[in-house]
Amino acid sequence: MGRVELARSYYRDIRNTNDYFYVGVGKTNSWEDEDNPESPIDSDYYVNDFRKRLMFLQRVTSADACLLVRRIDWAYGTIYDSYNNNYNTNNPAFSGATSLSTANFYVLTDEYKVYKCLDNNRNSYSTIKPTGTGTSPEQLSDGYIWKFMYQVSAADQTKYLDAGHIPVRKLTGNPTFDVNGELDSISVTSGGSGYISAPTVVISGDGEGATATATLSGDTVDSITIDTPGTGYTFAFIALNSDSGNGATATVSLGDDDPLPTLQSLVEGSAIDGTIDRIDIVSTGQDYSEGDATVVISGDGSGAEASVRIADATGSVIEVIVTNAGTGYTWANITIQNSVGIGQGAICNAIISPKGGHGSNAPKELFAKTLGLTLSFSDNANADLIKGNDFRQVGLIKNIYGYDSATLFTELTGTPCFVVNVSDNQYYNIDDEIVTSDGGTFQVSQIVEKSDGTFDVYLVAMVPIILNTSTLTNNSTGDLNLVINSLTTPEVNVKTGEVIYLENRPPINRSSDQVETIKTLIRF
Repeated sequence: MGRVELARSYYRDIRNTNDYFYVGVGKTNSWEDEDNPESPIDSDYYVNDFRKRLMFLQRVTSADACLLVRRIDWAYGTIYDSYNNNYNTNNPAFSGATSLSTANFYVLTDEYKVYKCLDNNRNSYSTIKPTGTGTSPEQLSDGYIWKFMYQVSAADQTKYLDAGHIPVRKLTGNPTFDVNGELDSISVTSGGSGYISAPTVVISGDGEGATATATLSGDTVDSITIDTPGTGYTFAFIALNSDSGNGATATVSLGDDDPLPTLQSLVEGSAIDGTIDRIDIVSTGQDYSEGDATVVISGDGSGAEASVRIADATGSVIEVIVTNAGTGYTWANITIQNSVGIGQGAICNAIISPKGGHGSNAPKELFAKTLGLTLSFSDNANADLIKGNDFRQVGLIKNIYGYDSATLFTELTGTPCFVVNVSDNQYYNIDDEIVTSDGGTFQVSQIVEKSDGTFDVYLVAMVPIILNTSTLTNNSTGDLNLVINSLTTPEVNVKTGEVIYLENRPPINRSSDQVETIKTLIRF
């Protein structure tokens, strides 16, 4: 579960702006084999080389990130593993998996619905596709019992669904530390009294931007309407300030910053913690009698009940049927008990739902160990997003600082390039090597014509030494004593921030007439 928690932690930090993450792209010089770039090396030298070749950065926003789970498609005639919270080397799944995280216990259908298999009818073939979207498990005529989890939205299909991964989200606000960031509703818990005018609603918490308005009925607070849901909240509190009345109180429900899909929110809201879903027979025992044997369930929950079927010829246990799933169990012991008979030897295991219940937290239940990032470099009018050049490296950088600054950089885009303004662009070409009279070395990454007829030349710094008074030499063309009109320093300090992911790719060209989309998978 540690890998799931790591992915979840990064996702939550992106969603709630606890930290600032940027995708940085760079490296215009070629690989030895352009179609098969080398694998990144986990070393300071390699990472520092990536830093100095950065061309531009774009911030990862909440709309760019999603947790992903391993893709398992439903197909006719397949045997799927049933959910079991105790798969291990001595008790493997049908597929051979020795842990639930590697078992094939859930599926994606061609309708983009995700289901968890609660019972596979004693390792039988699945011949009927699940289609239901209710909150209760669905038993089909092939004996399989499926629990509907959620349906992948059209937007997530486009941005994140691929041959190996299914996007997954938690949408409603219980527990609050999994909430995706905005105020979903405000409930008045006490209307108070004596109000002449509606009190001012003050919202506090770890997010920002939420506003709301109170409405009176007589002299009491009747309702509170959210005007702006805000973003980045994992908790929030309401204060109602007034010079007249007093005593009104309210509580907040947190939600997602996309409209909540009704089906999944119902599943999350109706989940029951600690149910006993199934009782598996490990040893059938012998000499039990139908009607004499009963099932005794002991554990840390309550309410679970089951009945037992006995084979007439041998007195062995052939089925234990859960008649009441109960609630609150994290462990349970199952005993087949006689009232007067001599039956003995039956051993059974209780299969217990995950914490919170099936469907309460799909990312955790389906083991979301991968964070998917999808960004589009679509604003071709933004000079930060260098175009007309190619790049070969993509990295994820956490908490980079502004250039010559002690504060974090938080803008949506940023350039690590020095920008020199020149009167004539004929001495500069993309990827030319430029040296300064002061000992600096740079590479041309972009040339932008200005409205006044001058040109901004963006320079990636290999050796970052340059002044307003520097003269330039183009080592690639041999042009000497090139003067500059002005110098603009970078927006970000490439030596700062933590590079937490780095990927080498075949060349990608930033053209001026199309949108470049970067998809990155970070596996924990």
